[in-house]
Amino acid sequence: MPATAVQTEIPAVSFIRSMHEGVPVDNVNLDACIKFYTEVLGLKVLPRPKALDALGRGAWLGDQEDKVQFHLIATETDFKPGPKAQYSPTGRHTAWLVKDIEAFRARLVALNIEYGERKNLLGTGSAQLFIVDPEGHTWEFQEPFPRT
Repeated sequence: MPATAVQTEIPAVSFIRSMHEGVPVDNVNLDACIKFYTEVLGLKVLPRPKALDALGRGAWLGDQEDKVQFHLIATETDFKPGPKAQYSPTGRHTAWLVKDIEAFRARLVALNIEYGERKNLLGTGSAQLFIVDPEGHTWEFQEPFPRT
């Protein structure tokens, strides 16, 4: 779409990085989700501001390098796909780049975690792995690939 005079006056968005992924989970399933994110994805539990207790239960998790955060939000009313959901690369999902997709696959196999895989879908030679958390959220993982 060509820029119009009005569009050129609108300041551009300058993204820095993702802050966190907010993930609604069932209140009774919060502990199972924390276990999934710490054991399967290797995340650590982070301090959560006490002020958020007024909004309900939850947990903040992050990677070892403090680059990625998942905020689990215990709720009975907000949308969740459900624990029986199958992975869906065409539905709502979040994709993450990992350094070594083979190491990630080996981790899933060692933990006996079911995963789906698509190979070379984007013509990069790389695989995309898909897993589902205890609440039915789809997560995609792939290695970075050169942009053409």
